Amino acid sequence: MLKIANLDASAPMCWQPTPAGNPLVQASAVNGAQAALALYDAALGTLAAQPDEPISVSARVPFCAAHCFCCDRDIRAAQPDDVIDDYVAGLVEEIREVAERIGGRREVLQMHLGGGTASELSGSQLARLVQAMQSAWRMPADIDMSCECDPRRVSQTMFEVLRGLGFRRVSLGVLDLDPGVQQAIGRRQSAALIDDVCELARSAGIEYINLDVMIGLPRQTLASWSATIDRLISMGPERIRLARYHHRPWHAPAQVAIDTETLPSQAAMAELARTTAAMLRAAGYRWIGADQFVLEHDELSRAMDDGRLRRSLISYTAAPATPMIGLGVGAVGEVDGAMFWNDGSQAAWRNALRHRHLPVAQARPATPETVRRRAAVERLLCSLELSVEQAQGIEDGYRRLAAREADGLVRVFGDRIVVTEAGRHVLHALCTELDEPGAQPEGRSARCGC
Repeated sequence: MLKIANLDASAPMCWQPTPAGNPLVQASAVNGAQAALALYDAALGTLAAQPDEPISVSARVPFCAAHCFCCDRDIRAAQPDDVIDDYVAGLVEEIREVAERIGGRREVLQMHLGGGTASELSGSQLARLVQAMQSAWRMPADIDMSCECDPRRVSQTMFEVLRGLGFRRVSLGVLDLDPGVQQAIGRRQSAALIDDVCELARSAGIEYINLDVMIGLPRQTLASWSATIDRLISMGPERIRLARYHHRPWHAPAQVAIDTETLPSQAAMAELARTTAAMLRAAGYRWIGADQFVLEHDELSRAMDDGRLRRSLISYTAAPATPMIGLGVGAVGEVDGAMFWNDGSQAAWRNALRHRHLPVAQARPATPETVRRRAAVERLLCSLELSVEQAQGIEDGYRRLAAREADGLVRVFGDRIVVTEAGRHVLHALCTELDEPGAQPEGRSARCGC
């Protein structure tokens, strides 16, 4: 990644590798999609030789009812049912193609639907997708199934369908409850609506409700944001996830509708972040990693205490490390340290599956160095420290991270580096110091949280 000379509150809140411009994406840089597909086939072949190895699955559903101005995800808004139905058919075909290559004896420990929002799928479409998973692999009773939903597009029946299919966790997009902020980002939803939706989810048996919020939005003030956090606390969600807005209209054209004159300053954003952490901690939430706040009894809290906390391509998790199978347009997967990206074009993705080809377009092979760097990043994200021993082989990154002591973002001890309270607010940006010099920034899209 590109070294960040000045870490500030606008640094990305989500970490995920990106292939674009990265010299480590050797397959795509040299021979394009054919080489990436060959690497993916080889990785799946290796996995097939380990039939008892469990997997995790992340299925991307790139649909929303409307595209919020602040969202920089690649989604399709207001799509007709036949388009969504054909997409679900493609996901089912992709599940079958992968299952044919790796076998069906293995268990799925984690499954996530997002990217977009799962609430754009009908109950029958959701059932079709889950049934395809159940036909392909074993899904144990304690599987961690989660999805992202638009609170404006869910009902009691939808939650009952989700719970009946095995989903235990639901993330609801809130962003901000202030009417002026909502008007500025083109997203209307009242606090009463969010409150009612949380109650509907609980009555349907959903065990974990996560509310996604975002700082740095237009017209946000400390007073209005404090009122939003105070109202969310009263709803009692098990988890609250904090994201930061990044104004990048060249990447997300919808953001041209944002009035940049109304965006909070960097100093104001820093104050919003500090206030969020202080209010949630006072209310009994524990700060996990960079952006997740959970109640004290949460499994993520216990996992952090036990040293079992991990940061997967989906989220923070207490589940053991497993190969991640990415399904859908632009989905990301990982097998034995190698990264794979599906085609970002829905037409190309669907066409590949119709011809019974896996739709992988880019790949990054695993090397001892990339594996070490990613392990160090995960350690920093989960435990807020990195030892000299854990940094063996990536001493350059360790030195760059240690240099941030001058900014008050880390403390350097004889055998380790520890992130400070100030550094925690820019933790994802600190992680860029551990990456290979000269690589491109990571650019995971901000969570609109639809």
